[in-house]
Amino acid sequence: MELIKIAEKIKVAATEGRTLGAMIVLCGLIALIVELRTDKPEAVSANDASTFIPDGFVLVPIDVQNPEALDSILGSYGVVDLFVPASAEGRPSRAIAKRIKILRAPLNPNHFAVLAPEDEAPGLVRETGPFNVVIQNPRQVGTDFVKSRPKRSRIRVENIE
Repeated sequence: MELIKIAEKIKVAATEGRTLGAMIVLCGLIALIVELRTDKPEAVSANDASTFIPDGFVLVPIDVQNPEALDSILGSYGVVDLFVPASAEGRPSRAIAKRIKILRAPLNPNHFAVLAPEDEAPGLVRETGPFNVVIQNPRQVGTDFVKSRPKRSRIRVENIE
């Protein structure tokens, strides 16, 4: 008699278990449908250069005069000094920025950009490239922009007697 009662309880538990299993599967399907229908923001790729730009800074694309040398030394980013090369008119090479961060373009590794404060970007864009790049120690901190000094004109006074 007890075996019959136990067998009946097992039958009831089995039918309830099926119902419980069906409910779990149904809840899973509903959760999957809701997840697929919700709009998600587009994930930013690790190759996207905008992931490297902190607030208050901009990436300024630059032409580099010695890109072949940088290919073998510089990885995807580094710290450099920027120089305008000497001109044909005899002007000497001059520094534009010291210890500025440079990034290699992720989609075209032959192009470079420097990470500059927003207020310094117009001065950097005004300079004509290509720039000479000198690699610095990456542990040095603080970017310096070299301000160009206006040339002083000298007036000579000669006494004619």
